[in-house]
Amino acid sequence: MLWGYRMTRIAFYSTMAGMPWGGSEELWSRAAGALLEQGHYVSINFKKRKVLIPPLERLRQLGADLYWRRGLRVGRTLRKLLMRIHIGQNPSIMWLKHARPDLLVVSIGYHMDDLSITQTCRSLGVPYALLLQAASPHQFIEAHSFDRFREAWAGAAKCFFVSSQNREVIETNLALDLSDAQIVDNPFQVSLDARPAWPADEKLWKLACVARVHFLSKAQDVLLRVLRQPKWRARPIQVSLFGADGGSLRQLQELITLHSQHKQVVVRGFTPNIEDVWREHHALVLPSRFEGNALAMIEAMLCGRVPIVTNVGRVSELVDDDVCGFVAGAATVELLDDALERAWQRRHEWQAMGQLAAATIRRRHSLRPAEDFAEQILAAVPARPQTTTGQLRAAA
Repeated sequence: MLWGYRMTRIAFYSTMAGMPWGGSEELWSRAAGALLEQGHYVSINFKKRKVLIPPLERLRQLGADLYWRRGLRVGRTLRKLLMRIHIGQNPSIMWLKHARPDLLVVSIGYHMDDLSITQTCRSLGVPYALLLQAASPHQFIEAHSFDRFREAWAGAAKCFFVSSQNREVIETNLALDLSDAQIVDNPFQVSLDARPAWPADEKLWKLACVARVHFLSKAQDVLLRVLRQPKWRARPIQVSLFGADGGSLRQLQELITLHSQHKQVVVRGFTPNIEDVWREHHALVLPSRFEGNALAMIEAMLCGRVPIVTNVGRVSELVDDDVCGFVAGAATVELLDDALERAWQRRHEWQAMGQLAAATIRRRHSLRPAEDFAEQILAAVPARPQTTTGQLRAAA
């Protein structure tokens, strides 16, 4: 051990409950790996699965202390009753007493996820930080949950967001001043020097939509509606949908059949090799209703592909409309159609615009986001234990 080195105890709690893994888990898990490699103690609290997920297995091999929590399977009425009599108000208390973290990092996949772990932290005097990966401006925290969510965010030693837009959603939902929060970058799954060859065939223009099939967030339904128009049916264009079922696959398949869009839209499923996707496709189309900082867009730009996207999350900061990509104001048929039409009219410029996109993203986005976040976590550790920070303020 180096002279003067102090091992810091960091714990991670992921709110991921539905899918086994997702893009929201990449930043905290890779930062955990970086901390372990630096010699720090890391403990992880994750919902129990039937099979050990490979990224968690890697962290275990690096020395992480893994704790598997089980969810209470009770109905909504009983759950409300338990909360009223303060049963289940301090989840994972034994884990926190064992881990004794200098800081707990709570990774929040979606802004409505349960944050009751923060109540346990406050009762024990454990400082915690919140990392939010996605927030929808279309779903508000309800009145009966307002105080609990507000206390969770107001009590954080530090708040991290992957976009300013998401921070503004939380500020609006909870009437809190979160101006001292930090904006952090998400990791990506392509190599730093990724330069997949441009597809040789330009007789059929191929777009890839890389996202889990989830209409509520990714809005593939809007994309299908745009492509049903006669002008798009008549053009040599095809969209490949890459991504696991996020709950809307059945609807997607039925809509493609109902409107005879099999030649236009091909469902390809999940693929682990993103660079291979871009060897076959000319551009990204991502019509999201909301995002944090979409990994698919970052990866497409790194690979030299033009993004055709909606103005959500970090898009306005990373994509210059009509310069290195095409931005729709929102996920509506009219606005997405306009962005796609502008892109189509300049399709013979896509390769050059993609090269510009690759250069732009490398200037504006961290190329070592996990290591950066690990450093920010260590910097957020309070100098001494605190029961409340008072850093995040509500109106007097």
